[in-house]
Amino acid sequence: MALRIIGLWISACLLSVSAAWGQAKIASDQLVYNFGTIAEADGLASHVFKIKNEGNEPLVITRVTASCGCTRPEWSKAPIAPGQSTDLKITYNPKGRPGPFYKTISIYSNGKKGRFNLAVKGNVTPVSAEPVFTYPYAIGPLKLHTKTVLYSSIRLDETLGQKINLLNDSKEEIQIRIGKTPDYLIAQMTDYTLKPGEKGTITLLLEAKKAKRMGRMTWRLPITVTPASGKKVEDKVMISANIIDNFTKLSKEAKAQAPIAQLSGTILEFGKLPEKKSIVPLIGGKVTGTFEITNAGKSPLTIYSVTCDNELVNISGGKKKLKSGETATFKVSLRPKEIKTKLETLINVVCNDPNGPIRLIKVTAYK
Repeated sequence: MALRIIGLWISACLLSVSAAWGQAKIASDQLVYNFGTIAEADGLASHVFKIKNEGNEPLVITRVTASCGCTRPEWSKAPIAPGQSTDLKITYNPKGRPGPFYKTISIYSNGKKGRFNLAVKGNVTPVSAEPVFTYPYAIGPLKLHTKTVLYSSIRLDETLGQKINLLNDSKEEIQIRIGKTPDYLIAQMTDYTLKPGEKGTITLLLEAKKAKRMGRMTWRLPITVTPASGKKVEDKVMISANIIDNFTKLSKEAKAQAPIAQLSGTILEFGKLPEKKSIVPLIGGKVTGTFEITNAGKSPLTIYSVTCDNELVNISGGKKKLKSGETATFKVSLRPKEIKTKLETLINVVCNDPNGPIRLIKVTAYK
């Protein structure tokens, strides 16, 4: 009996030694790879792990899986001899996945019971959101995203830029020429020639101090487009700017003593306009309305400008400097025969009220 037990023990030892000497063993040069910070815009990011067989039998990788479809493994199906290595390439796709990530990769082989795990991690910076432009306006074959540029407010000591995005929507090359601009406005183009389907930009740089005055400024910028066929087309882009005082350094005490522009209303409704043969009398062929501006502050109110960009609206009257408590009345006139359907536009008031240097009055009328 004792001899039998000893025999079984020796057999077990021999099997154990045999197993130890006849086994593949999987290892890797690193278990976790850190991509660091990568940009979504740069696209795919890859890293190669070195997979080694530290056993003494060939290592066979049967399959490799990733915890996410955004992580793709690539490896050789050939057996790895003892002491040799192979490459395991891991590619991560950051598209649509901004922020930190941690992805695991599981290797199944004869070198480890179950699975052998690796991981990749990092952080993805998102793609900058680029505006999508439509081009609803045209000057011949040249499409524009706008034909009205507004500097809603610019201080006298500021220089600000605006852009007009362009598209050559024709099948031939076009030449673009920008007309004369005032001293305070610089107009530049990325390229004065656009090939078919090519995009471009007009950059407008407004230097307010060169305007040498406050209030609303308007300018119609001429643009001439000449296609290769030779027929020129010219049109204009409306540029407007409200140039105001610099109130940033005004103290609380100064603001308390500042002028206050108080409007009688912010809507001027003419309603239905009389027809040509209407019994309603028209003075000089016009209909008129009024609005008032009162200085409700403690120091003089300066009204730099009262304007409307719509040429169908005429504004007259009113004082430009008002003492405390003083009121100015402005007359607004329309010619019904010049208005075909409906009129909706704005009157811009620019003044030295630090709490409201730009005031708007909506004007409406219809036939």
